[in-house]
Amino acid sequence: MATGASIWGTDTAHPWTIGWQPNYISEARVYAAYLKKEKPDAKVAVLYQNDDFGKDLFGGFKRALEGTQVQVVAEQSYEVTDPSVDPQMRNLAESKADVFLNITTPKFGSQALAADAKNTKWNPLHIVNNVAASITVLKPVGFENVQGVVSATYYKDPNDPTWANDAEMQLYKQKMQQYAPGADVNVPYHTFGWAAASSFHKAMEAAACPTREGLRDSVRNLKGVKVDMLLPGVTLDTAQGDGFPIESMQLMTFKGERWELFGDVIDTRKEFGPLGG
Repeated sequence: MATGASIWGTDTAHPWTIGWQPNYISEARVYAAYLKKEKPDAKVAVLYQNDDFGKDLFGGFKRALEGTQVQVVAEQSYEVTDPSVDPQMRNLAESKADVFLNITTPKFGSQALAADAKNTKWNPLHIVNNVAASITVLKPVGFENVQGVVSATYYKDPNDPTWANDAEMQLYKQKMQQYAPGADVNVPYHTFGWAAASSFHKAMEAAACPTREGLRDSVRNLKGVKVDMLLPGVTLDTAQGDGFPIESMQLMTFKGERWELFGDVIDTRKEFGPLGG
């Protein structure tokens, strides 16, 4: 499933269905770990989508902050049918929080980023969730307006020169040109798809037998599997009772016209323990 909803890693009644990308609670843990270290007295304002996605990430964030001095001082939700999140952003700005956690899907992510940039009286550290961190979301806002925004990722960005000579990135660009010549190879959603397909390939290779049951069992028993489009240090790991393939991410900040990775890969299993069911 192309979702980070934690239900897909804990629902033992449906062994054929599993997520792939980091679940939203693990992603929230990465932001919590960052704030605990870099802004231990942070006051956080949160905008979140009023559904399982938003509640999953926001709930995980609050739980990961338990026992710390980081406080959530304001929260606003929005509906997917709302035309704009500008009213919510005005309310959050009144909190004077020094951190803004932006838990949105792309359309509303752009709106929240634009509203933050427009309000020069409120200048919090802006953390945007991975779902809304694509270049395609930031570009309409104007790159000059999103400098210093923080997010987290787990796969290689085709816009990052770090990977210019990377064998997997070169193979990806070659095959995209061959099979999808009309597509923009620098759109990260394409590398997401490549990494997911590579993960499927690895699981098929590891299957004890090439059957549907063999694939299911393989996907549920991944041990430190490396996928070349994932960031170094991010591996696929699953086990009985652990249906979350990726639980490690690395922070990144937006500089110039692209994201720059910083810090180490954060393994949320080691940092916070298993997610559990």
